[in-house]
Amino acid sequence: MPRPRFEKLSPEKREHILEAAAQAFAAYGYAQASLNQILETAGISKGAAYYYFDDKADLYTTAVQHYSQELAQHIDLTPSSLTTDTFWPAITALYHQQFTLYRERPWVLGLVKGGGNMQTLPQTLPMEGPLAEFWQQIQSLLGQLFAQGQTLGLIRTDLPDDLLAVLLMAVDDAHDRWLFGRVEALSDAELKAGAARMCDLLQRLLAPA
Repeated sequence: MPRPRFEKLSPEKREHILEAAAQAFAAYGYAQASLNQILETAGISKGAAYYYFDDKADLYTTAVQHYSQELAQHIDLTPSSLTTDTFWPAITALYHQQFTLYRERPWVLGLVKGGGNMQTLPQTLPMEGPLAEFWQQIQSLLGQLFAQGQTLGLIRTDLPDDLLAVLLMAVDDAHDRWLFGRVEALSDAELKAGAARMCDLLQRLLAPA
């Protein structure tokens, strides 16, 4: 977690530092991102940085927490309220909304969901603190969606839910990696088509046999 002095900075200064970090982590992954380069881009000295963060890992978790919370604010989905007619359209709408946000700031996608970060993080980071809280929220939402989809007869029940979650995340990650390099050039219609394509992939994967 950031040190108290970071919270005392102006919102604009905090955003500037976290955006510089997010762009670097998205572009290079956690291991290859240069802390010195991040600090230079953010316009702060290495000495001053240690008034705000313990180390690179602390800066990374702070950035992930900040932008994952921002993304979560745009998720307006109550799984238990979905019906047979609204389940997949709601999923499609959620993807379309996310893709539109990613087009505006594609490095948020690279930070939170891509860029090779989870594969290169120190082993303790994904298991504790803000990262653990973020992934628990994602897993909880997936669990609720699976339960509602299975109740409605839209999601298969012949495989363990944790395996379904792994398969879904693999498809989601693969599609995001493909989209990440071209999302800025896509039109609104193409983003909408991409959301429909993603939802179709999930339906094919998760539909009962």
